[in-house]
Amino acid sequence: MGLRVQVDNLMEHHSQKSLFAVVLGEMQDGGLPHIGCRCPRCVSGRVGYAACLAIVDVRGAETAVYLLDATPDIKYQLNPLAEWLGPHPQRPNRFNPPTAVFLTHAHMGHIGGLPQLGPEAMAVDGLPVYASAELVALLQETRLWSPMVQGLALRLFSPNQPIPLAPDLTLTPIPVPHRDELGTGTFAFLINGPGKSLLYLPDIDSWQAWDAAHSVLQTVDVALVDGSFYSLAELNGRPPVAHPLISDTLAFFAGWPGELVFTHFNHTNPALEPNSGAVATIQQVGAKLAHPGMRFLLD
Repeated sequence: MGLRVQVDNLMEHHSQKSLFAVVLGEMQDGGLPHIGCRCPRCVSGRVGYAACLAIVDVRGAETAVYLLDATPDIKYQLNPLAEWLGPHPQRPNRFNPPTAVFLTHAHMGHIGGLPQLGPEAMAVDGLPVYASAELVALLQETRLWSPMVQGLALRLFSPNQPIPLAPDLTLTPIPVPHRDELGTGTFAFLINGPGKSLLYLPDIDSWQAWDAAHSVLQTVDVALVDGSFYSLAELNGRPPVAHPLISDTLAFFAGWPGELVFTHFNHTNPALEPNSGAVATIQQVGAKLAHPGMRFLLD
């Protein structure tokens, strides 16, 4: 089932006043198929978009849609949200951009969609895009990026400081350890709604390297986390990568009372196969696998 159909079904269930998060992609930065790969998953014809989450608030007079990360697949991920975003007031057959975009970090799968918001494509004007001070400076001062982000209202967020999205809805950027070649930091986003809280954490080096992990997770109902790799066998002898294995995450979260959901799957991950032993192991302990259209109520 494609994202368009999944979101259509979602809209039928959430046409009334509600507040929720919806998965728009579940793959690692390169998506599925992975460029240059002829593995069975990549030649199967299946399409998977880079990990992305939207927060949709349809409780007020105007619907608000907040996008977490701007992936290389952004045009496929935004188009199904057109009815929530609403028609553009000046441009026929166009819809509005999101209310705001929040960037977790500077890697390709998380900022690669920003050029699609520029003058050659969506041509936004004043779209708020929140990021770390270091990432904002990088986008503004790099000659390649600065012309592409002129239509964005780049705004700084401060680590661990909540950003109000509504009187009863906040988003808090929380620093997490992840490879940081550019010195711009990596963040998880803690979304606190009136009824539930959700932690969006698509990338992390390891759980043991994150000192605040236990204190943050005590406040969270749903954790949507890095599931890039299931086992070291996927690396074919290459050095270990900057992601915890799913088995490591299951062990770390053992006994945690919340809802654990994996996202950001590498194309090598056997958890992408519905009938695999990997999926059985994950589901046996009550964890879940993200898929496009998957929703989490926050009210």
